[in-house]
Amino acid sequence: MKHFALYIIILCGLSLAAGCHDKTVPPEQPEPEPRAEAERTVIVYMVADNQPHLPVDQDTTEMVKAGNLIPEDVNFVIYLDDRNRHPAIYELSAKGGLQMWKQYATELCSTDGQVMLDALREIERYFPARHYGLTLWSHATGWAPERNSSRRQTFGKDESHGSAQSESIEMEIPTLRDVLAQLPKFDYIFFDACFMQCVEVAYELRDVTEYMVGSPAEIPGPGAPYDKIIEALCQGDAEGIVRGYDSAYPGDYDNFPYPGVLLSCIDCSQLDALAEATGRLLKPFYMEHAEPLTQDFQPYCDLTIGKFTYCFDMRTTMCRLLPQEDYDAWMESFDRAVPLRTLSSTHEWYARHCLYGIVRDPECYGGVSMFVPMEKYDTYGWNTAFQETGWYAATGWADTGW
Repeated sequence: MKHFALYIIILCGLSLAAGCHDKTVPPEQPEPEPRAEAERTVIVYMVADNQPHLPVDQDTTEMVKAGNLIPEDVNFVIYLDDRNRHPAIYELSAKGGLQMWKQYATELCSTDGQVMLDALREIERYFPARHYGLTLWSHATGWAPERNSSRRQTFGKDESHGSAQSESIEMEIPTLRDVLAQLPKFDYIFFDACFMQCVEVAYELRDVTEYMVGSPAEIPGPGAPYDKIIEALCQGDAEGIVRGYDSAYPGDYDNFPYPGVLLSCIDCSQLDALAEATGRLLKPFYMEHAEPLTQDFQPYCDLTIGKFTYCFDMRTTMCRLLPQEDYDAWMESFDRAVPLRTLSSTHEWYARHCLYGIVRDPECYGGVSMFVPMEKYDTYGWNTAFQETGWYAATGWADTGW
């Protein structure tokens, strides 16, 4: 990954000498006045205090490059926690460029629920708006726990040391949901992170956001092209985020080719209907602990290498199991819930931690993953963890014996 130098140059060039020279104790500043209510506040919550390094400098540079596209009635606010300095909040605007708004005096664990809530509430207080959009940027693993772990991982990985506020460096889905439920409902939540576009996560977050954008698989190392999606972020255009992100791949970044990225947009208002349709049609195949063959399902990782084997493409799974009439009826619900999914021309995606990265049946590709219980998953605790999800209850999986 690139060094952080370019990012620091940008900040220093914007008269942030105090922040550049003193990375531990920022100077005291007067209490800021809240801004006038804007049309929208866009929040990018970046958790980069981890290994391996994420492309902080590249993505912030892309944001600055396209900062002139931010409308006057939009607040664009970045919370950044990386390995080089204490967390800080920055404001990006067409007129003022990128400026530090606040630097915290101590290290924080940014995947701690209270830390996230305090930061987002502070941004909401000082950058009020009629609408809000949220980007969650970090490593991620979806809804399921690590093997033989009771912890349900989801967004974020923070490796800061000396934090007394959190025992975990990953944020669990219920914690994320509970934090966001205390804030104004978001127009969209965009996960610039791997594996987050799974129906289990979307169902948990259905009441805190209108739309959810992300990938059901691994995302390319460079992540989203922020210079291509900043207008969509500012407009609250979830489908525009998907199209802008998709337009950057296949791509060659630093002479490293990335074959593609899988993306979709979920309309959360349609998830209850999708849960009903899915449960009604899927349960007969799994009654009394039955386990249909899964070799034809589209996986997003491999059991032999990683901990992400629960990722099966939702639409492909239903396509393989259901008779045509039932599948067509189910697709009506799915199309309403997933109005847009993209698939690169290569039918491939970047798969660093998995053994493959190709969509085998593009006609059935859905862009959203779904867990399918199997006997062998008992070893890893995944079947038990699945029973604790809202999606499990909503679809009636309990009736099957799983």
